[in-house]
Amino acid sequence: MNTIAAIRRRRRRVAENNRKRASGANRSSLRSMPTEGTTASTSQTPATLQTNTSIHSAENIVWPRFLNKLREAFSLDSLPGFEEQNIITSQVPTGPPTRPSSSERVRLTNVVDSFPPWPVAQFLVHVCMKHGVDVFFYFDQTQISNELDQFYNDTSSPLRSDPSFVCLLLAIFALGSQWTFLERRGNPPSVPEGDLGRMFFQQASSLIPDILEDDSIRSIQACFILSVYLMPMNAVGTSYLYMSMALKKALSLGLHQNPDDLLEERERETRRRLWWSIYSLERCTAIKLNRPRSVLSTSVEVPLPAPLQDLDRGQKFNNVLLQIAYARLITIMDTVVDPESTITDDDRNERLTSMEDNLKEWKNSLPEGFSLDAIPPSDSRYRAVFHLYLNYYYTRVIMGKASLIKIVRMTLRYHLGQDAQSWIIDDSTEKLARSCKRASKKLLYLFEGLDETSGTTRSAFTYFQACSIATIVSLIAGILERGFGYQRRVDLGLGLLRGMAAGNLTAEMGVKLVESLQSISDEASRKLSLSRQPFRQSHDEEPLSSSRYNDWTEWLANQRRPQASDDALMQGAAAVQPFVASMTPSIPQTELETAAGLGHDSALSLRALGMLDSLMTSSSVQQPLHVLELDLPNSSHSTTENNDDQAILMSLTGLDVSDFAALSSGAVE
Repeated sequence: MNTIAAIRRRRRRVAENNRKRASGANRSSLRSMPTEGTTASTSQTPATLQTNTSIHSAENIVWPRFLNKLREAFSLDSLPGFEEQNIITSQVPTGPPTRPSSSERVRLTNVVDSFPPWPVAQFLVHVCMKHGVDVFFYFDQTQISNELDQFYNDTSSPLRSDPSFVCLLLAIFALGSQWTFLERRGNPPSVPEGDLGRMFFQQASSLIPDILEDDSIRSIQACFILSVYLMPMNAVGTSYLYMSMALKKALSLGLHQNPDDLLEERERETRRRLWWSIYSLERCTAIKLNRPRSVLSTSVEVPLPAPLQDLDRGQKFNNVLLQIAYARLITIMDTVVDPESTITDDDRNERLTSMEDNLKEWKNSLPEGFSLDAIPPSDSRYRAVFHLYLNYYYTRVIMGKASLIKIVRMTLRYHLGQDAQSWIIDDSTEKLARSCKRASKKLLYLFEGLDETSGTTRSAFTYFQACSIATIVSLIAGILERGFGYQRRVDLGLGLLRGMAAGNLTAEMGVKLVESLQSISDEASRKLSLSRQPFRQSHDEEPLSSSRYNDWTEWLANQRRPQASDDALMQGAAAVQPFVASMTPSIPQTELETAAGLGHDSALSLRALGMLDSLMTSSSVQQPLHVLELDLPNSSHSTTENNDDQAILMSLTGLDVSDFAALSSGAVE
């Protein structure tokens, strides 16, 4: 009979050199990890050893929990604690890891030999921790400092033969290189122009084939930091690819699941923070690039990060509160862009009210120190807090842009004669539109403050797209109303965009696209102003016209003359028609222009109004990217061969996020 005791005895029959006492089996396995021909160096810190063994922590967590859930499903008691320990012990690999091939060893050796000297490496890691961490968690800063010291000062360290760790260091060097200008003091020697971290990225990318199958925390961290490094230069392509790789690796390792108490509290919190940093940035980027969802929010079991003194006191830049605020905000942003199903108006209003309350609660819950006015621009927290507010106002823009476009569209259609009846805008739509306009103003002033305080807004995708969307919203709102400060905001937005785009051909094309929208906004505003005057005159004359009509009917009734037959009336009308035509006064030029603006050949109805009609045909932002084509006369509607470039332009300017993707249909009602 296979009793529990017999099964346990069989599990303990292992090779003599791997035999351990039952009471210390799990503890020993978590403290050491076999390496190629050597044991772990005595100089390794406990944190280092813990990370090395965390490679297999996903399996250690999943199996006991799965078996316990299975037992509960069949109304059985959960496994006792010692049985869980035996299961874990039986899963920890006892053999050496797979030996790298000779080509992999040569590649790794060449990369390590080209590392910068110790002082430079220390400096780059310091800069990365101080300026590059932002609102994310990359690694345990105390641990990485100790491992860096071991890597450089112990030539026999197993870290030197770990491609994931080497790739992680190179990623840190690359990201730190982007922020070295903030450490410039006095009159230092001039540095070359361009991307200073490119050499480190190229070396790190050469090791990617060696870490693809390595489901370790380090390989996840390396891919994640490389994606952040690439964000300013290529968010649409390579950066998103590395970010997706980090997310998939995190899923493979089970970081999205709530770990059991089998792991130490410090490691549980480290895994939790790393997951939420990767998941939140990937989700935020996917929204801004109009990409489909990678992970369902319902699949995420792990709770949000939380302060942990044992971990936080060793961080040179302790940003745990920033991490929590960012993760919460992206969770709200995720609900805002979720496509709405077929729900009633009451459900929709309830959903909008809930999102509005969540945003207000998020902002009110920020710590007192999270104010840009209270933080010096040189402080490490400045840009991190700036990014929080940027994404907060961005969320408000995308939450209300459909309402703003709806109001502009209906106003144009009514005043340009395409809709005979007036319209009714509900309170929630007006409220969302106002919130969208206010948020766009805040975004522009946010960038103005950054430009004035730090002297640079850097040509980054996140900055360019947010500034572009804020400018576009101002232009759309300006079709209906151009009050005080409108022209200044538009000039500010375009000026900032031109500064960010300097030297970047794709970004410069994006600026030209926004300038084209400015021309359309100006044209629509002029046409709308012309069309409103006749309508106001007709309403003013309505009481007088009604009074004269009553006089006419009364006089007609008093005449008591015999009515002519219908045939006689038709003959009379035909007889006097030439005389009526010859006596008709000429139409003033301004009225001709107005009439032309109302006609079906109007450039406005084909361009501005057609554009706004198309905006509302997109049900959600989760639409594929399309080519920007306006429905102009004699347009062939042929698809351009530069679809990829134009898709990049749409993402860069934020037009796809603003529901402009449907423009390719060229639909004009």
